[in-house]
Amino acid sequence: MLDGRSERKAKVIPFIDKIEKDRKSNLQKLADRAKLMRLEGFESVKWEEDEWLITGGRLLKRKDRNSKAITISFRLSPKLGSTPLVDEWSVVVKSLFILRFHRKNQNLANQRMFIGAVSYVAYAASELGQDLLRLTPEVLDNACLLISKHYSKNSAYNLHKFVAEFASHCDANYLCRTLLQYKFSQMKRPSSVGGLGHVRLDDPKVFETESDKLIAPNVFKVIGELYQKVPKEHKYRTYILMLTLLACTGRRFSEISLLPYQKLSFDEEGKAYFEYFSKKSSLGESFTPKRKLYLPSEVVTIVAEVFDELIESTADARST
Repeated sequence: MLDGRSERKAKVIPFIDKIEKDRKSNLQKLADRAKLMRLEGFESVKWEEDEWLITGGRLLKRKDRNSKAITISFRLSPKLGSTPLVDEWSVVVKSLFILRFHRKNQNLANQRMFIGAVSYVAYAASELGQDLLRLTPEVLDNACLLISKHYSKNSAYNLHKFVAEFASHCDANYLCRTLLQYKFSQMKRPSSVGGLGHVRLDDPKVFETESDKLIAPNVFKVIGELYQKVPKEHKYRTYILMLTLLACTGRRFSEISLLPYQKLSFDEEGKAYFEYFSKKSSLGESFTPKRKLYLPSEVVTIVAEVFDELIESTADARST
């Protein structure tokens, strides 16, 4: 559309094979189907509890940490009080959590956001005295409006998508009396969500020199002085080296702190680069795909020296 909104709605396939006219029967079939699943790491899960301990499988494969177990909470969002979801809301969110995970193998953040979105729907329904069976687009609108009040534009946009997905699951599995066919009318993708991972040279934004996200020049000056004057034997030298890399490369802290062992590399044209793990990228089962970061010529010498010093200072730790 001209205002930036899309008419596309989430398309989902029913989880249950035989759809009944009785909506409560369909919900029970959905729950029965979910309970039959034998997923890795779900061995200690007890269906009736509002917190599930997951001890293995895809949900534990996270790029930023090595977890032995994680907890999934079926509660209202913390912004709504964190009380447990009850009755049919507990049944439907647990069932959809298992079945959508079995079908598409989503990561932990995706699953938690989906549960959070459903919790807003449950809360909005309770405010109007409605249950799942009598769910209406009005309830979904109220849930999305409340989400917009509680979250930033980017987070709200993602939660709005999960509300639409939940409505599609309700339609596909005939869980509500009303066919919802829902998408929040005010949902518009923020400019910072999705799209290309770089800025074109002819983009007007490249000329912006003032922003609340930009670091003051004096900060770079201080980092430079620390890098030059603090001796290599100092106990905080490693942190100074990391700050230097942050200043020279513009990458996230998690990307710098998890750099693989390497020296600076050069391509066939002599351009310097190093490899890093992008922390906002996940391609199938490849959770940490490497990327090349090419460096401006002005910082090549500094980055090369920092890499050499880090290799030297961490030699003992890497040998154990």
